[in-house]
Amino acid sequence: MRASCAFLALCLAFFVSTAAIRGQNDAKPVVSPDPLTSEQLAVYRAVLVAWTDRDAPPGNLANRTTPLGAPGSTNDAECGKGLDLEPQPPTLIHQILPGDLASLGAQKYKLIDPELGAQEVRKNDPERSMRSGSSVDDAVRNGFAHGLLTLGEIRFDKSHTRAIVALSFVCGSLCGHGGTIILKKTESGWQKSGACGMWISQTTPASRCPDGKSSG
Repeated sequence: MRASCAFLALCLAFFVSTAAIRGQNDAKPVVSPDPLTSEQLAVYRAVLVAWTDRDAPPGNLANRTTPLGAPGSTNDAECGKGLDLEPQPPTLIHQILPGDLASLGAQKYKLIDPELGAQEVRKNDPERSMRSGSSVDDAVRNGFAHGLLTLGEIRFDKSHTRAIVALSFVCGSLCGHGGTIILKKTESGWQKSGACGMWISQTTPASRCPDGKSSG
C-alpha cells in the first residue's frame, strides 16, 4: 500500500513538473517597456561584427529579440557552463528601434516584423527559385538578400564581463545558419571569445558562415 502511494505521488510530481515546463515554454514573450541600453547595444554590435559576412547582400533584421531558451538557443545548456549567470525572466524580449541601427553598425539591414520577415523568406526560398529556373548561386544570393536575421536576448554574468547571445539567420527551408556567441568585455570593448551550438543548413555555402561548420 505504501509503495503504491509513493508511486502515485511520484507520478503526480512528474505530471505537475511536466505541465509547469510546458506552460513555461508556451508562455508568450513579453516586450520590455525599456529601450535597449548602451551596454546591450554594444554587445549586439560585437555579435554582428563577429557574425556578419561583409560580402553578403543586406537582408532583414527582426525588430524584436527572441526570449532565452527559444528554439535553437543553447544559452544555458552549453554556452553558460562555468558562468555565474544573472537571472533573467525567460519570456522577456526587447524591441529594436530604427534609431538603434547606427549603434549596432547595422545600417545595411532593414528592420522588419518577424512574421513579415518569415513571409519574405518563404517567398524567396532558394529551393523555390531553383524550381523556377534560377541557378543555385543566383537562388542562394537572392535568398540571402531576403533572409531574416534574428537576435536573441542577452544573458550577462553577474559581473557583466561575460555575455552570451543566440542568433539565427534563415533564408529558406534549407538555407540558414545560427548558434550562440560567447563574448567577454575587454579594455577595447566587447569581443567574441567563443561560440557553441553552431548549425548550418545543407544548401548554405560554408564560406558564408562562421567557422565554416555544417550541421548536415
